[in-house]
Amino acid sequence: MSRSEREAIARAIADAEEGSSGRIAVRVIPDASVDAFERAKREFEAAGLHRHEHGNAALILVAPKARQFAVIGDRSLHQRVGDAFWQDVVEHSRAYFARGDISGGIQSAVKRIGAALRAHFPQAPA
Repeated sequence: MSRSEREAIARAIADAEEGSSGRIAVRVIPDASVDAFERAKREFEAAGLHRHEHGNAALILVAPKARQFAVIGDRSLHQRVGDAFWQDVVEHSRAYFARGDISGGIQSAVKRIGAALRAHFPQAPA
């Protein structure tokens, strides 16, 4: 992934988190063989996202060489958006990944999660 793609993802995360109390993390791993969902759960914990104050963090894990990805959300976020939301995020990202646009797929997922965070966990005015 190029520097400009990484920067675009970082901007997408900052934009998605703005206006909410939620947090989004992205992991792109080089593994050629991985269970993306299990690895995402481990990465979620390793990043301390399970300790986020409002239980509204999310993690996107992409393993391009394994052609796998996973999107997971913490308990409060999942309770508000449900399984259909996560399936929608996955389906929209999958279209990008299928054409080799890893950065676009990640940004699509980040944008959708950000909209859910702002809708369900708006940041209190300072």
